[in-house]
Amino acid sequence: MSNTPSFSMGQRWLSNTESELGLGMVMNVEGRTVEVLYPATNESRTYTQKDAPLTRLILAEGDKVKTATGWPCRITDVEENQGVVIYRAIREDDKSDVVIPETQLDHNLQMDKPEERLFNLQVDHPKWFDLRLASLHHRYQHGISEVRGLSGARISLIPHQIYIASEVANRHAPRVLLADEVGLGKTIEAALIIHQQILSGRAKRVLIAVPDSLVHQWLVEMLRKVNLAFAIFDDSRWEAIKESEEGNPFEQEQLVLCSTSFLTGSEKRLAACAEAGWDLLVVDEAHHLSWSAEAPSEEYLAVETLAAQSAGLILLTATPDQLGHESHFARLRLLDPDRFYDYQAFLDEEEKYATLAEAVSPLFENAPLSQAHTDTLTAFAPEIMAQFTHVESDEEKHELLTQLIDCHGTGRLLFRNRRANIAGFPSRKLIRHPLEGADELKAKIVWLIGQLEILKPEKVLLICQRADTALLLGETLRTQTGIRHTVFHEGMSIVERDKSAHFFSDPDDGAQVMLCSEIGSEGRNFQFAHHLVLFDLPMSPDLLEQRIGRLDRIGQTRDVNIHVPIIENTSQAVLADWYEHGLNAFEQTCPTGRAVFEQVQAQLDEAMHVPEDDELIENLIQETADINQALKAQLEEGRDKLLELSASGMNKVDPLLDEIVEQDTSSELPRFMSRLFDALGVHQEEKDVDTFILTPTETMVSNLPGLDPEGMTVTYRRATATSLEHVHFLTWDHPLVQAAIDNVLLEVIGKSSLAFIADNKLPKGQYWVECVFKLQTSGPSELQIDRFLPPTPIHLTIDPNGNACDLSAEVSRKVNRKIAKQLVGALQPLIEQHLTTARDIAQSRADLILQGALADMHETIGGEVTRLQTLKTLNPSVRDSEIAFFVAQQSQLDTLLKNAEVQLDAIRVIVNNPT
Repeated sequence: MSNTPSFSMGQRWLSNTESELGLGMVMNVEGRTVEVLYPATNESRTYTQKDAPLTRLILAEGDKVKTATGWPCRITDVEENQGVVIYRAIREDDKSDVVIPETQLDHNLQMDKPEERLFNLQVDHPKWFDLRLASLHHRYQHGISEVRGLSGARISLIPHQIYIASEVANRHAPRVLLADEVGLGKTIEAALIIHQQILSGRAKRVLIAVPDSLVHQWLVEMLRKVNLAFAIFDDSRWEAIKESEEGNPFEQEQLVLCSTSFLTGSEKRLAACAEAGWDLLVVDEAHHLSWSAEAPSEEYLAVETLAAQSAGLILLTATPDQLGHESHFARLRLLDPDRFYDYQAFLDEEEKYATLAEAVSPLFENAPLSQAHTDTLTAFAPEIMAQFTHVESDEEKHELLTQLIDCHGTGRLLFRNRRANIAGFPSRKLIRHPLEGADELKAKIVWLIGQLEILKPEKVLLICQRADTALLLGETLRTQTGIRHTVFHEGMSIVERDKSAHFFSDPDDGAQVMLCSEIGSEGRNFQFAHHLVLFDLPMSPDLLEQRIGRLDRIGQTRDVNIHVPIIENTSQAVLADWYEHGLNAFEQTCPTGRAVFEQVQAQLDEAMHVPEDDELIENLIQETADINQALKAQLEEGRDKLLELSASGMNKVDPLLDEIVEQDTSSELPRFMSRLFDALGVHQEEKDVDTFILTPTETMVSNLPGLDPEGMTVTYRRATATSLEHVHFLTWDHPLVQAAIDNVLLEVIGKSSLAFIADNKLPKGQYWVECVFKLQTSGPSELQIDRFLPPTPIHLTIDPNGNACDLSAEVSRKVNRKIAKQLVGALQPLIEQHLTTARDIAQSRADLILQGALADMHETIGGEVTRLQTLKTLNPSVRDSEIAFFVAQQSQLDTLLKNAEVQLDAIRVIVNNPT
């Protein structure tokens, strides 16, 4: 690129003062003036030729460029004809030779080499250099963070959830069963795994298949918890896409959410879904996938088809194997059909692992291992036991348990936590309210109005089965009372539900009561409330638990009061007695509830039709209690303490939690984003001590994806984000934060700058050349190059003597154009020399960085290969494909890291100019 003193029609020039206009084209040269059109913005400027703030754009051989029609090309030859340049090039898409007059260049083209921008006075305000350097630094820190994808989720920091997510998400194509009990956060664990797999590049295409009733819950959870917007596929969308698009509709989206029935409803649809291919398949309520060798269910076969075409598979169920071992085997068969091919062989192997669990039981009770226990463990894992001549200290016990867990048959496939082992749950208190009256609905409404007055100002969540009941209650409260209330039902849009939930969550001016239809028991957490009104009772024990689970969650600060208004001798009274005395399902979680219900459903239906038959009801309750007790004993007997210990994390999670807490409590992100928003033209207004309102301004530098044009409320505090779901939780993971950083790093802004400092202790006119180099390499995202070498900034400053130095003086102001021209003209030869010196120094530093990155990569991945190869001799659930991936990853990363290059990313010349 060079400057030319004359203008000709069709030449392309860049504005030195308005770079946002894009690439200009000379439209008219007349007398002493020149008219330049900027097609990208459809604006024109008329300049005096002598003083035009323009830089001539002439590309060189080897430069890459786009044409105005979007062709990517590489220049092979440059010719000039009557003042206008003609380029010969090779198209990068089809490798054909093309001729490109400069009039056909991309109108958005800008100089991108820092030194060229500097020498052609394409300089930005000094603050942009600082922001570019800070953005590179934070992008680097985010790339190497062990908690990327975990720290940014809108969740409370529950150790077992963080551990499971980290353990699974760091695997290649994970295939696992998440089987925590109700209320322990399986959906959150799955969301974290998906989020981290996507951010790390391990997964791009994800399919979530759930029961119809849970589609909305998953949509909300993925969006609110981890900022992932899934596309819902249903019958109407399928037909619309099929009619308007050619090809496979499932290939139109990367993140797809649908119901299991949607997939089983059409063989053609299921085949198209399987053909599309997925990096990760997630299936909720997997216990619904019934199976037997003779007659597998339609749902099971559908998931089996998809699982065979998906690299990763995550199954979720709260009832894994204890209540149906054959079905449990079938789910493991989905995860690894080669490993779990024969049910009887599986039973024989499970018996061996039951003996293992018994042998390690003393370690759980802080007791010494007997000789019999030691012999059993030695027979099971001689290589491991050979390392432990004594197992006495806590450290020795911990390490032994860790290694034995890895050897466990399903230890790498199944994650199971029990509520009894997890601290933080409240107590549940049942409060029955006996009522009288011939009209059951009216009696309950009268009771509700009085009860709300008694509980005022306490927040109350009311759940009933039907939307019309919730609407009736809302209208009654509106016309007959002054009680602030809001309704929440399936007939409302997601936005309307959000507003309703926000109104209920407002601690000062919000609703006292939220009136929900059954959908209120799905996907929302209201642990800020402590009173639950069950206006009617569901027939399903699981649904009852789901309702109570809106308040009975980790993080609930007080006991949960469960209010049940009942008119005696009604079907609802029978149901209440059955839940209370047969299952104790109000005050305790009941993992056996579904199985008990299936056994006594006929008797329960009969009793509800004759609520006055005390003997029938008493027999029903006694039979229910007996069955429940037997099933609970079966559950306890079938417990695998080793697996439960594995799923809890056994203190492995502490470093991750510490790092997340450190990020949460650091003021680095709020300070950086305040500077960045200000520079980008986003107004940040403090709403209160923990929240801010972001609104775009007319001076915004460019579009910022994720920023609501109407404004949005954000917080940097986890506690605020988890209590106010309408507030966006800004973390280093958040798309808005990453988009703001991209707005700096993907543009030329900040690549070159001139600045003054004012230091009376230094000679006037002394200058420094400040450089930011970027060390990087590129390759397929699944190789996770960023884990070991994200784009790495190398920041250094060269003094007039050509030595690297530290410059602590604060940049005070930018340089006006006239002086900038003089400075650059005088200093250019020296700056070019210093750039050569800087490149040599940067390369030396880069070599050391690469040595460390290579050593870290080989230690990390090589160590994992060795561990898995050793483990496979003890545990056949380690897949050959998993080992092969890591072996190939190590080899490819070795090549890519060795080919990493250092590039100049930004330059700033600083001149001392004391006032």
